[in-house]
Amino acid sequence: MSYIIDAVRVPIGKVNGIYRHVLPEELAAFLIKSLIERNPGLEVIVQEVILANAFGTGGNMARYATLAAGLSNKVPAFTIDSQCSGGLKSIEIAHQYIKSGNLEYILAGGMESKSLSPEKKYHPNDKRGKGDFSYKIAKFSPEQTSEEPLLDAAEQVALNLGVSKMELLEWCLDSHKKAATAISSLILNSFISRLEAGHTDQSIKPNLSLGLLKKASSEKLIDKTTSSHFNDASAVLFLSKNDSFGEKKAIAKILETITVGADPNLAPAAIMTALDALLLKSKIDIADIDLFEINESFAINPLLIIKNKGVSAQKVNVLGGALAYGHAYGASGAINLLHLCVSLQTFNKKLGVVIIPAAGGLATAMLIENLKNDI
Repeated sequence: MSYIIDAVRVPIGKVNGIYRHVLPEELAAFLIKSLIERNPGLEVIVQEVILANAFGTGGNMARYATLAAGLSNKVPAFTIDSQCSGGLKSIEIAHQYIKSGNLEYILAGGMESKSLSPEKKYHPNDKRGKGDFSYKIAKFSPEQTSEEPLLDAAEQVALNLGVSKMELLEWCLDSHKKAATAISSLILNSFISRLEAGHTDQSIKPNLSLGLLKKASSEKLIDKTTSSHFNDASAVLFLSKNDSFGEKKAIAKILETITVGADPNLAPAAIMTALDALLLKSKIDIADIDLFEINESFAINPLLIIKNKGVSAQKVNVLGGALAYGHAYGASGAINLLHLCVSLQTFNKKLGVVIIPAAGGLATAMLIENLKNDI
């Protein structure tokens, strides 16, 4: 087992928004400093830092962030890239390190800045290059031919599920409503650290209406109205082998976690494979899960679980999802997990599952137990 002692994120910024001049490494370093301030003595005992990133400038960005935060240069750090699922995958790795007995105290999470993502080009000798060899979306499988593989995959999954555009739009609208309520009620406040006092989640639209969504919509099931947008953010969690640190009790216990592979051409559907595998590994029934946090890279994602597994919509993304807050790729999985912890506390529930799919037909799922309320 491993325990989540603390978790913190920055407000989620739009592309070219509040973090347009802020390096993703600086966002992560800021959060590491915040965790140290919130947990005196952490800087002495932390043994590893694991952070995810998908669109960064390259190199070991986690090491940069660790040093920028003022941690000792003796603290190792490494960066992973599993695209959208990276933030949760980094926590899965940390959990396994602790579970194996190799390490006891780890900081894990993710960072992203689409605002500062560099222009990328294939080498002239790379057969994937075309024209000026520049590209925006990497190749996630050898068979990939589309310039928008994730949009195409989500469209096909939505068609296979037989959902209507109206169902997708209504889910998007509800996501914004729930997120606006969560922010206005301040229930996330103790888990948000602000680089500047006026910073807030920039993508939430409290006054969004179905009419506005319809007006911006296209004939496609998956378009800008039913997809999350590019964002900048970071989230970092403090994991321990113990259920407390000093006088602070753990927020939650990580019970089980798993990463699966599935068809890259139906990438969002990997969340179904991940959920089935997690339930089997955990030896629990889906009815035992009180709340679900399903990453909303596309509106179809949570509907897959609701329609295929008979899960009540009232149990899914109760604080709103990435359709409202935004999708900060490498940070999103860590943000999702943080939101699940807050949801379980707020609604006094015991067990929660977070799932996030990724490009290439991957998905990571995690089962946690709330430790903060009297269940």
